[in-house]
Amino acid sequence: MREESPGWAARAGWIISMAVVFTAAVLTASGAPAANGPSPTTGAASGVTVEIVEVGEFPDRKWPAALGPVAESYPEEAFGFFHEPWRYVSTGVRADRPSPHLFRARARIALPAGGYRVLVRTRNAARLHVGGALVAEVKFSKAKTDGHNPVRHDFLDLGPETRYMAPGDYEVLAVYQATGEEQEWVLETVVGGKAGKEILRNELGETVVAVAPTGTNDFRLLAPHRVVPLTDGGWDAYRAERAAHYDRVESTRRAEAGEKHAPYWRTRHLFARDYARRNPAPAPPILPASAKVPVWNAVDRFLGAKVIAASRSGAMASGSGFGAQVHREVLPLLTSKCGSCHGKAASGGLRLDSAAALLKGGASGKPSLRPGDPEGSLLLERVRSTDPHLRMPPGGQGLKPAEIEILSRWIKQGAPWPEAATPVRTGKVVAKGGTAPSLFSPLTDDLAFLRRVTLDLVGTVPTVAEIRAFAADRRPDRRSRAIDRLLTDRRWADPWVAYWQDLLGENPNLVNSTLNNTGPFRYWLYESFRDNKPLDLLVTELIRMEGSPYGGGPAGFGLAAMNDAPLVAKAGILGTAFLATEMKCARCHDAPYHASKQSDLFNLAAMLTRAPVAVPATSSVPADKLAGRKSLIRVTLKPGEKVPPHWSLASLAKAEYPDEWLQQPGDTREQLAALVTSPWNERFAEVMANRVWARYMGRGIVEPQHDWENAKPSHPELLRWLARELSSHNYDLKHLTRLILNSHAYQRQARQDSAANKLFAAPMRRRLSAEQLVDSTFDAFGQPLDVEPLCIDLDGARPPVNGLNFGQPRRAWEFVNSSNERDRPSLTLPRNEAITELLTAFGWSSNRQDANPDRRVEPMAIQPALLANGTASRWLTRLSDPSAVTRLCLESRSAEELVDLLFMRVLTRRPTPAERKEAVALVTPGFATRVRAGGATIRPKARKPRPYVSWSNHLNPEASAIRIQEAAAARQGPPPTERLRPEWRERAEDLLWSLLNAPELVYVP
Repeated sequence: MREESPGWAARAGWIISMAVVFTAAVLTASGAPAANGPSPTTGAASGVTVEIVEVGEFPDRKWPAALGPVAESYPEEAFGFFHEPWRYVSTGVRADRPSPHLFRARARIALPAGGYRVLVRTRNAARLHVGGALVAEVKFSKAKTDGHNPVRHDFLDLGPETRYMAPGDYEVLAVYQATGEEQEWVLETVVGGKAGKEILRNELGETVVAVAPTGTNDFRLLAPHRVVPLTDGGWDAYRAERAAHYDRVESTRRAEAGEKHAPYWRTRHLFARDYARRNPAPAPPILPASAKVPVWNAVDRFLGAKVIAASRSGAMASGSGFGAQVHREVLPLLTSKCGSCHGKAASGGLRLDSAAALLKGGASGKPSLRPGDPEGSLLLERVRSTDPHLRMPPGGQGLKPAEIEILSRWIKQGAPWPEAATPVRTGKVVAKGGTAPSLFSPLTDDLAFLRRVTLDLVGTVPTVAEIRAFAADRRPDRRSRAIDRLLTDRRWADPWVAYWQDLLGENPNLVNSTLNNTGPFRYWLYESFRDNKPLDLLVTELIRMEGSPYGGGPAGFGLAAMNDAPLVAKAGILGTAFLATEMKCARCHDAPYHASKQSDLFNLAAMLTRAPVAVPATSSVPADKLAGRKSLIRVTLKPGEKVPPHWSLASLAKAEYPDEWLQQPGDTREQLAALVTSPWNERFAEVMANRVWARYMGRGIVEPQHDWENAKPSHPELLRWLARELSSHNYDLKHLTRLILNSHAYQRQARQDSAANKLFAAPMRRRLSAEQLVDSTFDAFGQPLDVEPLCIDLDGARPPVNGLNFGQPRRAWEFVNSSNERDRPSLTLPRNEAITELLTAFGWSSNRQDANPDRRVEPMAIQPALLANGTASRWLTRLSDPSAVTRLCLESRSAEELVDLLFMRVLTRRPTPAERKEAVALVTPGFATRVRAGGATIRPKARKPRPYVSWSNHLNPEASAIRIQEAAAARQGPPPTERLRPEWRERAEDLLWSLLNAPELVYVP
C-alpha cells in the first residue's frame, strides 16, 4: 500500500537530526566537543571501511558458512558504491579480481532514536546486518539470459524526489528502530559470478544503503559523517566527487606498481642516453643570417637548410612551375603505379625510386630514361606498349593517356629529380648570402595558434576562459607557456587514445564476438598517456599482453576472435605500428612487393605465442591457385609446418640488447619487446618520431608512415635528430612534442601547397579528426554528451565475451560499434548511434578488424548533410536547459556581447564586421524581452521510472516498443528551454546552426 507523502515538519526534523549527527562527528574528529546530540565514537568519525573478500564460489547460489580472509581494504565516505578501484600488476596495468568475490562495507553509526525505513539496492545478492542482526536481504538473482524475460517494472515508488533504482539492480525496503546508540552496520554483496564455466563482469551497479525516518521519503545515504540526499542531483554530485577520488587513487596505484620496476627502467634509459652519446645524430645546420630563415629552434634549422638547398638546385619551385609539378604529379604517379613492383622489391632488377636507379635501368641493361628524349626512353616505350606481355604496369588497362603525357613532359624537361637538391651539410653554413625563398608561410595569429595547439594537444577547442587567459598574458613566451599548460592537462591522453586505437586495431564488440574482436585495451592506452609512460615501456607492456583482457589491460590486444592464427595478426600489427614494415601479404605467402617473407611474420608470431606456431591451412595459398601463368607470389611455408620463435628482421632493424635486460630470459615475448625497443634498433625511435611529427605537421618525414619499404625520408638528418632526442630523453613523448610545437615551422599558417608541404615550409591544412569534431562541437555548444550507457547487458548476466559494458562515454574515443548484426530494434542504442553516425561520416570506423593506419579524411557529401540536418546537429543547436549556451543567452547583456561570445566559443575568433552586423541583426529583435518571467530557474519535470532493455528481455515485444520510442525521442532532440521566449530562442538557434555549418569548423587552423 502506498504511503502518504510526509509533512514538512517530519522532514525538517529529520534534516536537523542528521545535520546534528554530521556536525558532531566532524567536531569529534577535529577534537572539539560535540553538543546537541549523541556523541559519536571514534568509529563514527572514521568513515566507512570497504573490504574485498576473494571468496571464489557461492555454491548453489547460497551464502557459504565461511567467507575467507580480506584480500584488500580501503576507506569510503558513505554507503553509496558504484566502482571498485582497479588492481594494478606488473609495471602498472589493470588486472581482474576473481569473479565472483564479496564486497563488504562496514561502519559504526549512531542514528537519532526513532523508526527508519532502510533501503538496500545492489546488483546481486546482498545482506545488511545492524548490530549483528539481519535487517535486509537481496536474494540471489535467477534471471534467464535467453532474451525472453519480461521488461522489469518493479521499481519502488519512494516519492517524487527519491532517485529510482538503476537498471540491472534490485532493491528491498526494510524497517529499523534506532535507539540513538552506535551500532555496526555491515553490508555484504556478491560481485560478479559465473554463467556455466564463464565468469561474469565484476560490477557493483549502484550499490546503496539509504535511510529515511518512518513516514518520510527523505532518504539519505547511510554515512557516519556526511549527508548525501538520495535524489538524482545528490547522487550525481556524490558520484562525480567519488569518481574524481577513484581517479586519484588509481593514479597512485599505478605509480606504486611502476615504482617497483623503476630502477630497471632507469638503467635502460641511462643505457639509451649513453648509446645516443656514442652514436650522435647530425648536428643542426648553421644558417646564414642573411638568408632570413625563420628559426626558433633546431627543428627550424634543419628545415631551413633543406629549403635553401632545394631552392638553389631549382628542383623545387614554390607552388608553381615544373619543379612543383614533379612532386605534385610525377612522383605520386611513379609511386602509385610502379612503386609496388619497382621499389625495394626491384622486380626485373629495376627500381624507379631514385634518379640513379632510373638512369641505371634493370636486367635489360638499358637505362629506363634518357633525360630530354621521351621517344628514346625505355620507360615511356613500355607504358605506351599495346602488347599485354610488355606493357607496364601489367594487367588492367595500363596508364591513362593523361598519365603518359605527364611522364612524357617530365622527361622532355630533363627528368628533374628532387635528389638533385644540394645535400644538407650539418654544422656548416649551407648558403652564402641571399635570402630564404618566399616558400615559408608567415606565423599564425595568436587565436589561430591557440585553437590549433589546443585541438592538437587535448582534442577540443579552447574555452572562452582559456582564450581570455591567453590574451591577457603579455609575456613574450606565452605560446610556449600555453604549450606547457596543455601538456600537463589531463585531456592530453584523449587524442592519443583515438590515434592508437586505429593503429593497433582495437576492436571490442558490444555484443557477441565477431571476426578479430579484441578486448577494450583502450583504458590501458588512456592510463598510459595520462601517466606519460615512456614509449619503450608502453610498447613493452603491449607486447607482454598482461593484465585484464576485458577490463582494459593490454591483454585485450592479444585477443582476435574467430581468427585462425590470432597472434600472427598481432605480429603484423606490431610490424606496421612500430617498425613501419607491412607484412599483411605474408600471412599467406611471401610478399611480392615487399622484402618480408611468410616465415618472418610467423617467426614473430611464435615469439608472441612463446612456442612454435603451425601454419593454418587457411593461411596459405593452395597450389592449384598458382598453376599456369608465372605468379608474382611464392608460398615457402607449407600448411601445418611449425615455425619457431625467432627474430628474422635483422636486415630491417639492427636489434640487440644486453642479456641483463631480460628479467625472464626464457620469455620470447620479453625478448621481442627488448628487440623492438632497444636503442640499437634505431628504426623504432625513428618510426615513433615520424608518427609524432606527422600528427602535428600533417604529413610524415617518411610517407606512408606505416610502410617504409619503398619510401625515403624527405629530411633524413632531421628524422635521425628527432629520434635521438626521443631515445636520449627516456622515450618521453611530451619532450618530443614540446620540441616540434615550439618550432616556427609548426606555428606557421597552414596551406595546401605540395612543394611547401613537402619541405615543411608550411604545415598542411588538416581536417579535424572525427573525435576532435564531436568533442569540440559538444564542448563549444555547451551540450553534455548524453547517450545511453554503452551496454546491451545491463543485468550483467552474460560473460564479457558476449557482452561488455563501456559505461557512460565522456569523450568520442569511448564510443563503440553497437553490434546489431541481427537488426533488431531492441538491440539499438539510438542516442549512441546518432553520435557514431557523425563519427563514421568523418572517418571513424566502428569495426577495426585490422589495423587502420590510413584513416579516410577526404570530404564527402554526407558530412555537410549531417551537420545541417543530422540528429546530433539538432541536439547541438537546441537551446535546452542543460545547454551552457542557454545560460549564455540568459546572461548576456547585449546582442553584440552574445554574438562575440558565440564566435569565440565555436570558432575561436572574433566575427568579421560583416558577420557581426548580420548576426546581431538576427538576434536583436526580441532580445530585450527574450527571458520569460521566472526564467532564472528551471521548472522541475515530472519523473517516472524508465523500464530498461537488456539482453535478458530483448526478445520481448515490449523491449522493441521501448527502443522505438527512445529512437523517436532521440530524433526529436532535447526539449527546448521554457526560460526563453520561443520566437527569440529560434533566432538564436538559427545563429548556432550557421556557426555549426561554417566551413572552417571542420579544419585545424
